Amino acid sequence: MDLSSFPFLTPSPTEKLLNISSGSLWMKRDDLIHPDVSGNKWRKLKGFFREVDPSRPVLTFGGAHSNHLRAAAFAFAHASIKGIAVVRGEELSPEHSSTLKYCKKMGMTLHFIPRSEYKKLREMDWVPSVRQLQEWGGESAQVLPEGGAGKQAFEGCGEIWTELDHKPDHLLIASGTATTVLGILSAMPEGSPTKVHVISAVKGAKKEQARVAACARQKSINLHWEDEVHFGGFGKIPEQLNAQKAVFESKNGFAIDAVYNAKVWAYIQRTSFEGSVLWINTGGIFTP
Repeated sequence: MDLSSFPFLTPSPTEKLLNISSGSLWMKRDDLIHPDVSGNKWRKLKGFFREVDPSRPVLTFGGAHSNHLRAAAFAFAHASIKGIAVVRGEELSPEHSSTLKYCKKMGMTLHFIPRSEYKKLREMDWVPSVRQLQEWGGESAQVLPEGGAGKQAFEGCGEIWTELDHKPDHLLIASGTATTVLGILSAMPEGSPTKVHVISAVKGAKKEQARVAACARQKSINLHWEDEVHFGGFGKIPEQLNAQKAVFESKNGFAIDAVYNAKVWAYIQRTSFEGSVLWINTGGIFTP
Protein backbone atom coordinates (compact mmCIF):
# COMPACT_ATOMS: atom_id res chain seq x y z
CA MET A 1 0.00 0.00 0.00
CA ASP A 2 1.00 3.63 -0.46
CA LEU A 3 2.82 4.91 2.64
CA SER A 4 2.75 8.61 1.74
CA SER A 5 -0.30 9.25 3.91
CA PHE A 6 1.42 8.06 7.08
CA PRO A 7 2.41 11.14 9.16
CA PHE A 8 5.99 10.19 10.00
CA LEU A 9 9.11 12.34 10.16
CA THR A 10 11.73 10.57 8.08
CA PRO A 11 14.59 11.02 7.60
CA SER A 12 14.86 11.82 11.28
CA PRO A 13 17.12 14.77 12.21
CA THR A 14 20.64 14.49 13.61
CA GLU A 15 21.53 16.99 16.35
CA LYS A 16 24.73 17.87 18.14
CA LEU A 17 24.48 17.41 21.89
CA LEU A 18 27.14 18.28 24.44
CA ASN A 19 30.86 17.77 23.99
CA ILE A 20 32.32 14.82 25.84
CA SER A 21 35.89 14.63 27.05
CA SER A 22 37.16 12.70 24.05
CA GLY A 23 35.07 14.12 21.19
CA SER A 24 31.71 15.40 19.99
CA LEU A 25 28.41 13.69 20.78
CA TRP A 26 25.61 13.65 18.22
CA MET A 27 22.16 12.06 18.33
CA LYS A 28 19.94 10.78 15.54
CA ARG A 29 16.48 11.68 16.80
CA ASP A 30 14.35 8.72 15.79
CA ASP A 31 12.30 9.60 18.87
CA LEU A 32 10.83 12.44 16.78
CA ILE A 33 9.45 10.22 14.00
CA HIS A 34 5.97 10.29 15.56
CA PRO A 35 4.62 10.73 19.11
CA ASP A 36 2.83 7.35 19.05
CA VAL A 37 5.11 5.37 16.74
CA SER A 38 8.43 6.83 17.72
CA GLY A 39 11.88 5.44 17.26
CA ASN A 40 12.65 2.23 15.46
CA LYS A 41 9.07 0.91 15.54
CA TRP A 42 7.97 2.50 12.25
CA ARG A 43 11.23 1.50 10.60
CA LYS A 44 10.45 -2.12 11.53
CA LEU A 45 6.84 -1.86 10.32
CA LYS A 46 7.08 0.13 7.09
CA GLY A 47 8.22 -2.75 4.88
CA PHE A 48 5.34 -4.88 6.11
CA PHE A 49 2.82 -2.12 5.48
CA ARG A 50 4.21 -1.50 2.02
CA GLU A 51 3.18 -5.06 1.06
CA VAL A 52 0.11 -5.58 3.29
CA ASP A 53 -3.34 -6.31 1.89
CA PRO A 54 -5.57 -3.77 3.68
CA SER A 55 -8.69 -5.83 3.01
CA ARG A 56 -7.45 -8.65 5.27
CA PRO A 57 -6.87 -8.51 9.04
CA VAL A 58 -3.37 -8.56 10.53
CA LEU A 59 -2.46 -10.75 13.51
CA THR A 60 0.47 -9.72 15.70
CA PHE A 61 1.92 -10.50 19.13
CA GLY A 62 3.35 -8.80 22.20
CA GLY A 63 3.37 -8.22 25.95
CA ALA A 64 1.34 -5.84 28.07
CA HIS A 65 3.93 -3.05 27.73
CA SER A 66 4.93 -3.73 24.11
CA ASN A 67 5.85 -0.59 22.14
CA HIS A 68 5.43 -2.73 19.03
CA LEU A 69 1.74 -3.33 19.81
CA ARG A 70 1.23 0.38 20.39
CA ALA A 71 2.86 1.29 17.09
CA ALA A 72 0.98 -1.41 15.21
CA ALA A 73 -2.36 -0.30 16.71
CA PHE A 74 -1.81 3.25 15.45
CA ALA A 75 -0.74 2.07 11.99
CA PHE A 76 -3.68 -0.34 11.66
CA ALA A 77 -6.15 2.39 12.61
CA HIS A 78 -4.54 4.89 10.22
CA ALA A 79 -4.73 2.41 7.34
CA SER A 80 -8.24 1.16 8.29
CA ILE A 81 -6.91 -2.38 8.76
CA LYS A 82 -8.46 -4.77 11.28
CA GLY A 83 -5.74 -5.45 13.85
CA ILE A 84 -5.70 -8.49 16.14
CA ALA A 85 -3.15 -8.79 18.97
CA VAL A 86 -2.29 -11.93 20.89
CA VAL A 87 -1.04 -10.79 24.30
CA ARG A 88 1.22 -12.79 26.61
CA GLY A 89 -0.53 -13.53 29.95
CA GLU A 90 -4.05 -14.97 30.24
CA GLU A 91 -4.49 -13.23 33.62
CA LEU A 92 -4.32 -9.78 32.02
CA SER A 93 -7.03 -7.46 30.69
CA PRO A 94 -7.09 -4.33 28.52
CA GLU A 95 -6.97 -2.26 31.72
CA HIS A 96 -3.66 -3.76 32.81
CA SER A 97 -1.42 -1.17 31.15
CA SER A 98 -1.55 2.15 29.33
CA THR A 99 -0.28 0.32 26.24
CA LEU A 100 -3.20 -2.10 26.17
CA LYS A 101 -5.68 0.70 26.88
CA TYR A 102 -4.26 2.60 23.90
CA CYS A 103 -4.47 -0.47 21.65
CA LYS A 104 -8.11 -0.99 22.61
CA LYS A 105 -8.87 2.71 22.03
CA MET A 106 -7.38 2.45 18.54
CA GLY A 107 -9.71 -0.45 17.71
CA MET A 108 -7.34 -3.39 18.09
CA THR A 109 -8.88 -6.71 19.18
CA LEU A 110 -6.96 -8.23 22.10
CA HIS A 111 -6.68 -11.94 22.97
CA PHE A 112 -4.89 -13.00 26.15
CA ILE A 113 -3.23 -16.41 26.23
CA PRO A 114 -1.15 -18.42 28.75
CA ARG A 115 2.55 -17.62 28.78
CA SER A 116 3.34 -21.27 27.98
CA GLU A 117 1.22 -21.08 24.80
CA TYR A 118 2.87 -17.78 23.88
CA LYS A 119 6.30 -19.37 24.32
CA LYS A 120 5.33 -22.16 21.92
CA LEU A 121 4.23 -19.60 19.33
CA ARG A 122 7.64 -17.93 19.59
CA GLU A 123 9.34 -21.31 19.15
CA MET A 124 7.18 -21.93 16.07
CA ASP A 125 8.28 -18.59 14.56
CA TRP A 126 4.79 -17.11 14.99
CA VAL A 127 2.92 -19.65 12.85
CA PRO A 128 -0.41 -20.23 14.65
CA SER A 129 -2.43 -23.42 14.33
CA VAL A 130 -5.74 -23.51 12.45
CA ARG A 131 -7.51 -23.82 15.82
CA GLN A 132 -5.79 -20.71 17.15
CA LEU A 133 -6.60 -18.69 14.05
CA GLN A 134 -10.25 -19.69 14.28
CA GLU A 135 -10.34 -18.87 17.98
CA TRP A 136 -8.85 -15.41 17.42
CA GLY A 137 -10.95 -14.60 14.36
CA GLY A 138 -7.94 -14.48 12.10
CA GLU A 139 -8.54 -17.28 9.59
CA SER A 140 -7.61 -14.99 6.69
CA ALA A 141 -5.12 -12.93 8.69
CA GLN A 142 -1.66 -11.81 7.63
CA VAL A 143 0.87 -12.53 10.39
CA LEU A 144 3.18 -9.83 11.72
CA PRO A 145 5.74 -11.41 14.11
CA GLU A 146 6.44 -10.11 17.60
CA GLY A 147 8.34 -6.84 17.47
CA GLY A 148 7.85 -6.64 13.70
CA ALA A 149 10.91 -8.86 13.28
CA GLY A 150 11.90 -10.19 9.86
CA LYS A 151 13.69 -9.33 6.62
CA GLN A 152 11.51 -6.26 6.04
CA ALA A 153 12.35 -4.95 9.51
CA PHE A 154 16.08 -5.32 8.84
CA GLU A 155 15.73 -3.35 5.61
CA GLY A 156 13.75 -0.61 7.35
CA CYS A 157 16.26 -0.29 10.18
CA GLY A 158 19.08 -0.19 7.65
CA GLU A 159 17.74 3.19 6.55
CA ILE A 160 19.11 4.63 9.81
CA TRP A 161 22.59 4.18 8.32
CA THR A 162 21.78 5.28 4.79
CA GLU A 163 20.18 8.51 6.07
CA LEU A 164 23.44 9.65 7.69
CA ASP A 165 25.19 12.41 5.73
CA HIS A 166 28.35 11.97 7.78
CA LYS A 167 29.40 8.60 9.11
CA PRO A 168 30.68 8.72 12.71
CA ASP A 169 33.76 7.16 14.26
CA HIS A 170 31.51 5.49 16.83
CA LEU A 171 27.84 4.51 16.56
CA LEU A 172 25.94 3.73 19.78
CA ILE A 173 22.60 1.95 19.99
CA ALA A 174 20.57 0.18 22.67
CA SER A 175 19.35 -3.33 21.94
CA GLY A 176 16.54 -5.65 22.98
CA THR A 177 15.84 -8.17 20.20
CA ALA A 178 18.85 -6.86 18.18
CA THR A 179 16.66 -6.30 15.09
CA THR A 180 17.65 -2.64 14.76
CA VAL A 181 21.40 -3.15 15.05
CA LEU A 182 21.29 -6.11 12.65
CA GLY A 183 19.53 -3.88 10.14
CA ILE A 184 22.16 -1.17 10.56
CA LEU A 185 25.02 -3.66 10.19
CA SER A 186 23.41 -5.09 7.07
CA ALA A 187 23.34 -1.63 5.49
CA MET A 188 26.94 -0.75 6.40
CA PRO A 189 29.64 -1.40 3.79
CA GLU A 190 32.12 -4.17 4.38
CA GLY A 191 35.14 -2.94 6.35
CA SER A 192 33.43 0.28 7.48
CA PRO A 193 35.72 2.24 9.84
CA THR A 194 32.77 3.06 12.13
CA LYS A 195 32.89 1.11 15.39
CA VAL A 196 29.47 -0.11 16.50
CA HIS A 197 28.71 -0.15 20.23
CA VAL A 198 25.64 -2.20 21.17
CA ILE A 199 24.30 -1.52 24.66
CA SER A 200 22.15 -4.45 25.69
CA ALA A 201 19.09 -3.54 27.77
CA VAL A 202 18.61 -7.25 28.44
CA LYS A 203 20.58 -9.33 30.91
CA GLY A 204 22.19 -12.42 29.41
CA ALA A 205 21.17 -11.84 25.77
CA LYS A 206 23.60 -14.48 24.51
CA LYS A 207 21.58 -15.50 21.46
CA GLU A 208 21.23 -11.91 20.27
CA GLN A 209 24.89 -11.20 21.00
CA ALA A 210 25.98 -14.19 18.91
CA ARG A 211 23.84 -13.12 15.93
CA VAL A 212 25.16 -9.57 16.00
CA ALA A 213 28.77 -10.71 16.41
CA ALA A 214 28.45 -13.08 13.45
CA CYS A 215 27.03 -10.32 11.24
CA ALA A 216 29.79 -7.86 12.23
CA ARG A 217 32.48 -10.47 11.73
CA GLN A 218 31.15 -11.35 8.26
CA LYS A 219 31.38 -7.69 7.24
CA SER A 220 34.70 -6.97 9.02
CA ILE A 221 33.12 -4.30 11.22
CA ASN A 222 34.54 -3.44 14.63
CA LEU A 223 31.93 -4.30 17.27
CA HIS A 224 31.63 -3.86 21.02
CA TRP A 225 28.76 -5.59 22.82
CA GLU A 226 28.15 -3.97 26.21
CA ASP A 227 26.26 -6.08 28.73
CA GLU A 228 27.31 -4.42 31.98
CA VAL A 229 24.84 -1.51 32.05
CA HIS A 230 21.52 -3.38 31.95
CA PHE A 231 20.99 -2.41 35.61
CA GLY A 232 19.60 -5.81 36.53
CA GLY A 233 17.80 -6.72 33.31
CA PHE A 234 15.14 -5.58 30.86
CA GLY A 235 12.78 -3.02 32.33
CA LYS A 236 14.82 -2.66 35.51
CA ILE A 237 15.06 1.03 36.39
CA PRO A 238 16.89 1.54 39.70
CA GLU A 239 17.32 4.94 41.31
CA GLN A 240 20.92 5.21 40.08
CA LEU A 241 19.73 4.95 36.46
CA ASN A 242 16.94 7.46 37.03
CA ALA A 243 19.47 9.89 38.52
CA GLN A 244 21.75 9.63 35.46
CA LYS A 245 18.74 10.03 33.17
CA ALA A 246 17.76 13.22 35.02
CA VAL A 247 21.27 14.64 34.52
CA PHE A 248 21.05 14.12 30.77
CA GLU A 249 17.60 15.70 30.59
CA SER A 250 18.62 18.75 32.58
CA LYS A 251 21.62 19.34 30.30
CA ASN A 252 19.84 18.76 27.00
CA GLY A 253 16.26 19.87 27.56
CA PHE A 254 14.38 16.77 26.42
CA ALA A 255 13.48 13.38 27.89
CA ILE A 256 14.90 9.96 27.06
CA ASP A 257 13.28 6.65 27.90
CA ALA A 258 14.55 4.67 30.88
CA VAL A 259 14.28 1.15 29.42
CA TYR A 260 16.72 1.61 26.53
CA ASN A 261 18.27 5.03 25.99
CA ALA A 262 19.08 5.91 29.59
CA LYS A 263 21.34 2.86 29.54
CA VAL A 264 23.17 4.26 26.51
CA TRP A 265 23.75 7.47 28.46
CA ALA A 266 25.07 5.44 31.41
CA TYR A 267 27.47 3.71 29.02
CA ILE A 268 28.69 7.05 27.66
CA GLN A 269 29.47 8.21 31.19
CA ARG A 270 31.87 5.33 31.76
CA THR A 271 33.49 5.11 28.31
CA SER A 272 36.29 7.01 26.60
CA PHE A 273 35.96 7.64 22.85
CA GLU A 274 38.29 9.03 20.22
CA GLY A 275 36.54 11.00 17.49
CA SER A 276 32.87 11.61 16.73
CA VAL A 277 30.14 9.68 18.55
CA LEU A 278 26.62 9.18 17.18
CA TRP A 279 23.88 7.89 19.48
CA ILE A 280 20.78 6.43 17.80
CA ASN A 281 17.83 7.48 19.96
CA THR A 282 15.35 4.66 19.37
CA GLY A 283 12.51 6.49 21.13
CA GLY A 284 10.16 4.93 23.66
CA ILE A 285 8.47 8.00 25.16
CA PHE A 286 4.88 8.59 24.11
CA THR A 287 2.21 11.21 24.51
CA PRO A 288 -0.49 10.24 27.06
